[in-house]
Amino acid sequence: MGQLLASLLAAVLLGVPLAPPAPVPAETSAGAARVDRAFPVAPGVRADYGASHHDYPATDVFARCGARARSPVDGVVLEVSRVDRWDPATDRGWQRGGRFVSIRGDDGVRYYLSHFAGVRPDVRPGDRVRAGRHVAWVGHTGSARGTSCHVHVGLSPVCRGSGQWRIRRGVVSPYPFLRSWQQGGNRSPAAAVARWKTRHGCP
Repeated sequence: MGQLLASLLAAVLLGVPLAPPAPVPAETSAGAARVDRAFPVAPGVRADYGASHHDYPATDVFARCGARARSPVDGVVLEVSRVDRWDPATDRGWQRGGRFVSIRGDDGVRYYLSHFAGVRPDVRPGDRVRAGRHVAWVGHTGSARGTSCHVHVGLSPVCRGSGQWRIRRGVVSPYPFLRSWQQGGNRSPAAAVARWKTRHGCP
């Protein structure tokens, strides 16, 4: 500390301009709370997923049926579906997720997780959750019936907060962020989602 003060004093006396402080990431700047993130499948459970999804940006994280699924972010629960209403005869888009949870992250991003075998009874809209909290069990409900158990992960702007299934299902690929969270990192999708919203808006 003494050496730092001496360097500063010398710089002032000699008229040497001080370098501006390095920019601090928004989520860790003074007065801003840190937003934690977690991989959506519990540690110790084998999880497989790829960099691509079929016809829109999302990621399916394959894991054993019944494994614990977790909140990927600190935030507030927006929506909970405990009933699988999907009917292959009608294939309505808003029902394809089966049992699902969507969370408004403290970073302003909506995190959508679906195809659950079940959602915990104590997870309700309006509840605060922390990253890593057990919220549901991995399954294959909705349009995932007949496939391997997995968690569908979608990232999107919150927009109206509910409904809007075409946006809620995912507009930015979660893959690079999932890779970070699985390895103990905390990479934020907020900037990517904000760029998408600037270009496309909310319908």
